[in-house]
Amino acid sequence: MQKTSELFIQNIKNLPMWVKQVITKEILEDLSKKLEDFTELVEVNDLFQSMTPELTYKGKEELSQRNLGLSEGYYIFLQDLADGCDIFEITIKNNWTLADTAKIFCRLMDLEYFKIPNMNTNKNVTIAMFIAGKIKTGEFLKRIGKISVIQLEQAIRYQKELNEEGRHIKMASILIKMGFITDKGLDSLLLLKDEAKKRLPLSIGFNSIKYDNKKDEEDQIIRMQREISRLENENIIMKKRLKKMLNINE
Repeated sequence: MQKTSELFIQNIKNLPMWVKQVITKEILEDLSKKLEDFTELVEVNDLFQSMTPELTYKGKEELSQRNLGLSEGYYIFLQDLADGCDIFEITIKNNWTLADTAKIFCRLMDLEYFKIPNMNTNKNVTIAMFIAGKIKTGEFLKRIGKISVIQLEQAIRYQKELNEEGRHIKMASILIKMGFITDKGLDSLLLLKDEAKKRLPLSIGFNSIKYDNKKDEEDQIIRMQREISRLENENIIMKKRLKKMLNINE
């Protein structure tokens, strides 16, 4: 079965060369501008999205036995790993956000259900933990080498002093105030995290995809229909919660 991500990319590759040249130019300029202080996070040969974790014996056993009774998304992730999918394929195929995938990744990593071969493990795991909300800005910057352990400790002490004075300031603002990072650098980090919460629009790159066989096409349609239904249900639930909060009667 051909992977959804491969079909997606092939669909883009089918664009005329003169179109791809302009798209490449614009995208590189956009990334360079928005992540100027963090260019190491967009190295095309070493991305979190390109990681292909390998199931461990514990992971295979849990996929088979489901002893922990995890939510279905975790077993979908494990099955996708068993099928040889990378993070990009898993995210696109299931129409998750990268943040969704990162949260599942971090949980299963803690359970030692997979291992990560032949990659810059520390950097990519750190990125996954950051976009999943498992570590905060200061810890993230320390782990990727943008600030030192001493600088982070100084910032934590300063934040504690401010808190004792009743002045509650976020760590990112303190790091800027102390000159350890810039406003632009903070904007880049916020962008990295916010963008990870977005789904790939279902229409982009999929309009003219041709599948190898009818079953692959039908399977993808079913997955998309399920995702659309799930999103619609989430929307209904959110509306009900909002009405309850605002005391709005039908």
